[in-house]
Amino acid sequence: MTLLITSIAAETTDDMLKRAREALERGADAVELRLDTLKSNQSVTGLAKALPTATWIATCRSNNEGGQSSEPAEHRVSTLKSVSLPGDGFVDFEYRDWKNSTLARHDLGQLSLILSYHDFAGPPDNLDTLIAEMTADPQSTVVKICWQARDIMCNFKALDILRCAEKDTVAICMGEAGLMSRVLARKFDAFGTFCALDESSPTAPGQLTLDEMKKRYRWDDIECGTPFYGVIGNPVAHSLSPRLFNDLFAANRIPGVYLPLLVEPTYECFAAFMDECLACDWLDARGFSVTLPHKEHAWRYLGDRVDPPADVMGAVNTIRIEEGEVWGCNTDAPAAVDALLFAMSADEEALEGLPIDVLGAGGVARAVVAGLVECGAEVTVFNRDAERGRVLAEQFGCHAKSWDERVSSDGKVLVNCTSVGMWPDAGASPMSTESLRSETVVFDTVYRPRRTTLLRDAERAGCVTVEGAAMFVGQAAMQFEFWTQQAADVERMARIVGDALTEAESGGDG
Repeated sequence: MTLLITSIAAETTDDMLKRAREALERGADAVELRLDTLKSNQSVTGLAKALPTATWIATCRSNNEGGQSSEPAEHRVSTLKSVSLPGDGFVDFEYRDWKNSTLARHDLGQLSLILSYHDFAGPPDNLDTLIAEMTADPQSTVVKICWQARDIMCNFKALDILRCAEKDTVAICMGEAGLMSRVLARKFDAFGTFCALDESSPTAPGQLTLDEMKKRYRWDDIECGTPFYGVIGNPVAHSLSPRLFNDLFAANRIPGVYLPLLVEPTYECFAAFMDECLACDWLDARGFSVTLPHKEHAWRYLGDRVDPPADVMGAVNTIRIEEGEVWGCNTDAPAAVDALLFAMSADEEALEGLPIDVLGAGGVARAVVAGLVECGAEVTVFNRDAERGRVLAEQFGCHAKSWDERVSSDGKVLVNCTSVGMWPDAGASPMSTESLRSETVVFDTVYRPRRTTLLRDAERAGCVTVEGAAMFVGQAAMQFEFWTQQAADVERMARIVGDALTEAESGGDG
């Protein structure tokens, strides 16, 4: 079983014990005691007697490898030895110092030893050699290798190390881009992975919290064959999709784990990530949501393997992988139309000939324009980059006007497809209050914050308003069905998204 290890840093032994017990109560499989964080006046002698029965790891991490101890190796060896952990306890010691310390090999060699190596500059040049040396050391019980992820591609090496390990191993890519290596460790029977007790106490870059691992990413349900899904984007850390889809998988008893995937914002990086997912069949990648800036990259990558209307839109937001075959579609366009019609209490025929103004010419705008034009609406595109707006309008046979002309337009529906008003710049709006007329339906595709400045101004002007969350839920429901061939519980999805947005806006993690 792969251990979910909560790393505890504290300045006093009393606080360390308190937080360690809390971690166990909340479901941690093991606890790492970061002794290097204790104040110098805190004695660890006898600490073990106060520990409840559990799996414990004692570490006194040197500052050369991300810890807080500047003491020489011999002093740290003495500290670890004096803890006297119970029989199933482990001590973690740095491999660099292990090789050069006769005392370490003598005093720690009879204990359950984790030999560790940390590199905060990136993957070591001699990574394979290091793994082989630490694995071959007869005194090591566990091999631990951690490095700063330069990009998401580092995860594939870490997971392959776990997959091919000859001894209990931990392989972690640190930083946001390394999230895959932390969550999927259980899938590849790692010795363990590390998490923080809460958001305020990570002991390494990119550590998730215990609750995130247990609840959001369904740690206890991950198995060797668990399918892998995720949202590809940049930025992507604040996406609601992981919370939403992992809940859907759990509610529908569908095996799967869904992760935020930070892919660098170029076509080459997107293509490299996709190629590796397909090459590593052991990863069990089954599907991806695609968000900014990769929707057009996904369309380019898939070529003719896309469903309408993505083929003419030039943008894909959903990818399905099945038996090595890859297919894409775009659920934004139908979701946008459905959200608008629901707010208008109308059917599709009501859009025939209706003048609709669309602000923006990016990926979201392309989807919205495509869906509205298909329904026969008279669409006008307004964009700061007039040429880009003109190109989009020409592609779909609609009109384009300058950005400044938007305030005097007589459109019956206004759809904001720009990022203006999106968190964290939530005070901004793409329209002045005085330019909003009561007879206009105002639809903001931004969903965070849920009630944007544009929507609040529109409400005060007497307009019917449409939240971006409605479109987000609609497109996500279609994605779920595209992957699983099961109907999505839209009401449940709307509650989850609503709760997450409320938490985020009140200061929660969302």
